[in-house]
Amino acid sequence: MATARRAREEPPKPTFVFTGTVKKLNSATMKQVSADGRTAVVRVDEVVEANAELARLAGQDVTVQLSGRAKIPVGGRFVFHTVPLMFGESVSVQSVQQEPLAAAGAARAAGGDPVARKASHDLQDRFADADVVVSGRVKAVTLPPEETDRSAGVATRAVKSVAPGRPVSEHDPKWRDAIVEVDSIHKGQHAKKAITVRFPESTDVRWYTAPKFRPGQQGVFMLRKSTLTPAPKGKRAAARARGSAAAPGSGPVYTALHPADFQPYSQAAATGLTRLAAASKKGKGRA
Repeated sequence: MATARRAREEPPKPTFVFTGTVKKLNSATMKQVSADGRTAVVRVDEVVEANAELARLAGQDVTVQLSGRAKIPVGGRFVFHTVPLMFGESVSVQSVQQEPLAAAGAARAAGGDPVARKASHDLQDRFADADVVVSGRVKAVTLPPEETDRSAGVATRAVKSVAPGRPVSEHDPKWRDAIVEVDSIHKGQHAKKAITVRFPESTDVRWYTAPKFRPGQQGVFMLRKSTLTPAPKGKRAAARARGSAAAPGSGPVYTALHPADFQPYSQAAATGLTRLAAASKKGKGRA
């Protein structure tokens, strides 16, 4: 319970960082937003970190839900670390933190490509949060054991109970297992020569940005231990999940769900992931 409570209290990571000037307080740029004392209209002076869509907001006014209780003066210039809340005729964002521009430092407040900077920070975050980072090649793509049971008829009765014309699941991920032959381990521990990476084959809006693996793909995989799939039920599924000690891909199942979690070798070199992996390995060797 304590772990769940800490997870709920942890603030979201900012995805839109910009320098801005406060133009109005207790006001908003969108009719759908109810303004109060912690709502401000802010002009985006310069985008520091953002995706391609939000990077276009430089020079425009946005609605900011301010964080903390410190007084924010009209005309004040700050670095806003925010997450988007609403899109429409304008944009509404929630500030995770706002820093006076003078105290933020020039290196954090200006210059460079904001889209590239966000991609670099995403990469560092994914590497830091990964349980295992490996480089290797996808040998095969298979159905997970529980999906194999479904195709054998285990789920047939459940499908028949669904009303005609309605999907079984609107966001069915269509899980697949990529069996990756490991060439090198850059972070974490994995004793076997192959590792199982579970990924959604679905192109549904919820899953379309997740990497889709095919045999022959080579690159760097930043993986997290899977918590998505329950333990298989029944003797046949349990036996298949255990597998033999020599079975390729047997053992823990991992996931790669963020677009940055897999990078082909050429892209890994271009984004600095190979340098990040080398630095991590060197640091581990010194410890």
